[in-house]
Amino acid sequence: MGKKNIHLSDFINVDELQQLQDNWSKATGIGFVTVDSEGKPVTRQSGFTDFCRALREKKEEYRELCYFCDACGGRRARKNGKPYVYTCHTGLVDFAIPIILENQYIGAILAGQINAFDKESLKPITSKTVDWMADEELTELYQKTPKMSLEKITAVSNVIYEGYRYFIEKEYFHKVDRELKEKKLKLIKEEKLRIEMEKSIKDIELKALHYQINPHFLFNVLNTIGRLAFFENAKMTEDVVYAFSDMMRYVLKKSSNQLGPLKDELAHVNNYLKIQKIRLGSRLQYNVQAAEQFLDVKVPFMCLQPIVENCIKYAVENRASGGCVTVEVYQKDHDLYVEITDDGDGISKQMIQEILNGDAYRNNHEHSVGLHNVNSRLKLFYGKEYCLNIESQGKPGKGTRVTVRVPMGLKSFALQ
Repeated sequence: MGKKNIHLSDFINVDELQQLQDNWSKATGIGFVTVDSEGKPVTRQSGFTDFCRALREKKEEYRELCYFCDACGGRRARKNGKPYVYTCHTGLVDFAIPIILENQYIGAILAGQINAFDKESLKPITSKTVDWMADEELTELYQKTPKMSLEKITAVSNVIYEGYRYFIEKEYFHKVDRELKEKKLKLIKEEKLRIEMEKSIKDIELKALHYQINPHFLFNVLNTIGRLAFFENAKMTEDVVYAFSDMMRYVLKKSSNQLGPLKDELAHVNNYLKIQKIRLGSRLQYNVQAAEQFLDVKVPFMCLQPIVENCIKYAVENRASGGCVTVEVYQKDHDLYVEITDDGDGISKQMIQEILNGDAYRNNHEHSVGLHNVNSRLKLFYGKEYCLNIESQGKPGKGTRVTVRVPMGLKSFALQ
């Protein structure tokens, strides 16, 4: 695994660095600028001499040679791993201070522009020259550049090297500390979510009849069976009993990984709707459609029936007549979509938001329990981008569409 690249601009507080650089320039009379690993300035120039400013503005060839000297000085300091003092193409003394973190060069402080009177021992950074001395203005400005002994320049470079290194390391490790705290907080949140989901899965296994086939529904089923047994010759009663038995068998079955084929989920939904159709008669119309190629796609256990049950309870049962529930399955890109739609009065945008973020569940809104459960498990299995999608205009007759989306042929994130 390669080492992560460190970029100066990713963690440094430029305003603080600029202030520090300005203060150093005022205290020493030396010009400063800080550049990144590519030589691009990170700060504004501090204390640049009038000569150097004018030289860079006069001609492009002068400016390019100044940049070349800066680049060479930075590379030499990088190679040495410490401040490097040299003379530029004009004979002024400059020094470059490398910025190194975790053995990685991330930039340099370029400083100097001093006319040292004992610079004979220094090597020029380049043999390239330009004929600037023929310019009277530049020559006059050159004579006004600050003068300082080489010993003092070297001492200043070492002091500033230590000061800047402390500042840069402090900023960097503050960034690392913040990132570690953020990662720790993220891990705590993920662990909390996992614990909540494990509890939710156990609740599904231990309280499936309560959550998914609630006592009110059981009463209606038994009442329907009793009435049919009285009025019919038992054929419809037999259909209800078989459908109900299949539902109980599916609800109570154990699953080692909480995933199962779509065809089992749809069969469970069909049994549920068959019973509701017998109970509600012409008040309920339903249609479940799924192409053959989708039937073996794995989906979370009991992820569709709670949504269909919501449609029955809040879009059909509370109406005197009419009521339609459709289940449609299709593929888009690499994902399978199951859309469950009703033609009821819909859900407000606020309630949709409360259902999806869990506020409705925490406030004990009964109709949000099943949806919250399904939404939470989808996010646990596949990630946050696979949360339930609920669409509704919140207007009478405009209905609600709830979409379950799962990846096709991919393992879930949940523990198996």
